[in-house]
Amino acid sequence: MIKLKDKVALIVGGTGSIGGATALAFARQQSKIIIVGRDEGAANEVLELVNAAGSEGVFIHCDLTDPASVESLAEQAPAAYGSIDIAFNNAGWEGKPAKTADIEEADWHKMLDIKLTGVWRCMKFEIQQMLKQGSGAIVNMSGNWGIVGFPEYGAYCAAAHGIMGITKAAALEYVRDGIRVNAICPGAVDTPLLDRIFGGNQEAKKGYAEQLPMGRIASPEEIAEAVLWLCSDSASYVNGHGLELTGSS
Repeated sequence: MIKLKDKVALIVGGTGSIGGATALAFARQQSKIIIVGRDEGAANEVLELVNAAGSEGVFIHCDLTDPASVESLAEQAPAAYGSIDIAFNNAGWEGKPAKTADIEEADWHKMLDIKLTGVWRCMKFEIQQMLKQGSGAIVNMSGNWGIVGFPEYGAYCAAAHGIMGITKAAALEYVRDGIRVNAICPGAVDTPLLDRIFGGNQEAKKGYAEQLPMGRIASPEEIAEAVLWLCSDSASYVNGHGLELTGSS
């Protein structure tokens, strides 16, 4: 049985579909929730669900591309409930489709800054706090494109592969300090980001889903349950792993 009562869970990107579902999954386990993002209105909607689940939470505004904003987050987050037991780094951007030779330099840097450097900035202060506590669990959102390539999304694949690299390195560096670091690597998940990748074409999205091994796209709730497990004592010997969630081997 997963036991996370009174644990403090920091959900970066907690205003999105996967982040919101994960926040609610932890709330149902009676964890305290810290939602990090830029959309206060969306955060308040998630917090209402957190409260309805019998837990509590706070929202902290943060722009991961701004080092000063992340530095402020590093001060505010531990002060909210006294610790950070769990961190899910889930911010991201789908980018603009382009073949490798056609990627605009500005789009390349934007992707790395949001998806890869943003995760590293968060990990820095999360690990520092967990070292003080002597324990903690971190899960980074890499995505399946952190394991395989995908045409016209080279910048995204590069950032996602980078997340896998820093996940594996940090996992080795801090495991004897009581800190586990893992990543999740889902394939297609039914989110607004996926809708944008398909250009809002629901027929194309449906056709893609039918070709998947399970014949459907994953739900945000299914991803949330995987994060929940990785952060729990049930996964106490899982470290430096990229958990694939693609519905196939």
